[in-house]
Amino acid sequence: MLNAKTTEVKNLNNKSMKNNIKQGIIALLFIIISALATIASDTAKTINAADYGLKEGIDNTPAFIRALDACREQKATKLIIPKGTYDIFPERANEKYIHVTNNDDGLKRIVFMLHGFNNLEIDGMGSKLTCHDHMLPFDLQESKNIAIRNLSIDWAMPFNFQARVIAVHPDENAFDIEVYKECIYEIQGNKLIFTNKKRKVGDKWIWLPAREQKEVRWEQDMTWSIWWNTQTKAPVLANEGPLMLWDWNVKRGLPATAVEIGEDTVRLTNANNQLPEVGWISIIKGKREPNRLSSAIHINQCKDIEIHNVTVHHAAGIALIVERTENVTMNSYNVVLPPNSDRLITSTADASHFLNCKGLIQFENCKFENMLDDATNVHGSYVDVEEVTGEYTLGMTRGHNQQQGTIFAGRGDKIKLLNKNSLNSYATLTVESVKNVNSFYFEVTFKENVKNILQESTLAENLSWQPDVEIKNCTVRNNRARSLLISTSGDVLIENNHFSNCTYTGILIPGHFDFWYESGPVKNVTIRNNVFEDLGLSVGNAPFIDIGSNLKADTKPPFYFHSNIVVENNTINTFGRLLVKAVSVDNLQLRNNTINRSKNYPVVSPEEGPAFIIDRCNNVLIDGNNYKWGNTATIESKNTTGLIVKNNKNIDN
Repeated sequence: MLNAKTTEVKNLNNKSMKNNIKQGIIALLFIIISALATIASDTAKTINAADYGLKEGIDNTPAFIRALDACREQKATKLIIPKGTYDIFPERANEKYIHVTNNDDGLKRIVFMLHGFNNLEIDGMGSKLTCHDHMLPFDLQESKNIAIRNLSIDWAMPFNFQARVIAVHPDENAFDIEVYKECIYEIQGNKLIFTNKKRKVGDKWIWLPAREQKEVRWEQDMTWSIWWNTQTKAPVLANEGPLMLWDWNVKRGLPATAVEIGEDTVRLTNANNQLPEVGWISIIKGKREPNRLSSAIHINQCKDIEIHNVTVHHAAGIALIVERTENVTMNSYNVVLPPNSDRLITSTADASHFLNCKGLIQFENCKFENMLDDATNVHGSYVDVEEVTGEYTLGMTRGHNQQQGTIFAGRGDKIKLLNKNSLNSYATLTVESVKNVNSFYFEVTFKENVKNILQESTLAENLSWQPDVEIKNCTVRNNRARSLLISTSGDVLIENNHFSNCTYTGILIPGHFDFWYESGPVKNVTIRNNVFEDLGLSVGNAPFIDIGSNLKADTKPPFYFHSNIVVENNTINTFGRLLVKAVSVDNLQLRNNTINRSKNYPVVSPEEGPAFIIDRCNNVLIDGNNYKWGNTATIESKNTTGLIVKNNKNIDN
């Protein structure tokens, strides 16, 4: 028999066991409830735009705005756009006045207004967004960890004019053009005007702001033009300068005239002095009104942005513009012609553009074609330092009209002061605060005393916002201007890309402060294993790399503007003799590159003349290059020290 004490212990053990079982059941229930809550939470974090009125064949602007509002309200992490083709119009879009660098500022009609969003993925699932008239499909401001995937952006009709030459009349200095079916034009007072809508009879109010018009209308003239080749889908060879069209013929002292001679057929007389050939395509973007009003994607003051499998077929201005943003990844971001289309132009300016960014800007597996400007331009900005307004404060102005309102600096940023005449820096300061008086003039207060710091002519540059750049496995082709512009002191790697058929150089590392006010010097650039082919279509003799040749400042040794540039293992197929221009570089290495004569174009530059122009440089190595033009390449060196030329084939030592 059990005594009382033993019974008591047994009862306590049973009670403890029951409590443990009870606690275990409660814990299990808690785990199950938590899991169910997590599943429910995950479900709630995905928004489907189809649930908010999205449908093909209508204006889907309101549906997208409602879906994005739901993402904000429900703190969704993903917005799904079921695969389809969706029209979006500006009339019901959000409106905000926005400064967009290197584009035209103004009231923008925005569909996806991603302002203050965090942790959101937009998955288009292969959808196409068709924009109508001037608008901004995507605007990202002060947002973090945003991904845009699997969609394409196009406009229903292009913002440029396109027409094919069908006849030439040398005796009249005239030629006839057949207008591309997507373009709408008018003849106003013997002048060719292209537009998005025919003017209504008696319409005298075409300049009313968009909000006061039911139908937005714009007009452009035939200023700013270029010729394209239908066979190659690239600019024609040596086509700028006298081949450009103008409203006034300076040489003849006569106005250009346009006369409609048939349906969609126009005769232009005295529009230029060097007549085009039959079959050439005239591309015009006009300057009658601002022509950089509708980018596809604008990003400002953001962090950790990803653009994956996104295609832009057209944009009025720069397709993707990014300002003061940290870390942007582009994988299969493409600016290409739409399929099954006769269009020859994608974006009417750059495919992408970056101002005052930091972190890593990464391009991989991207394709850029048929732009009217560069594939990308990565740079900072110079500002003019105008005056001392206090012991610690300087008054500054933004230089270019398309950089008004941009953010130059913020608290904690390091600012370099440099002499405008030499571009040599002489002071580094730390920002305490910034006061924007207006879009042009602002005041910066520093931690250091600046009462006596100004020189006769002073610029300022932000040292803190200088990104690293990687461009790998990309294609750039058939565009006006250059392939890449690089102006950052971060680490730059350009590798395994193919550059072809642009009107000037493959890679421009500039050195100018005037006009665009784009800064600044590079410090570590590697360019390797790329193919450069048929560059310089507008001049016939362009280098595949141009470093600082536009430097107007009087840079003198021992100061060198750029430094540490390695160009190695590249293949250059060229119809022009000039290969490299380099001005004010310390440590330039040109190694193991192969230079072939192009088979696609005749040699348009003379056989004589230097292949390498090296000016005011230091420590230049030209080593192991193979020049296969059938003659000997020469080197022109000016005011350069430490030039070593060795182990090359057919390059004069």
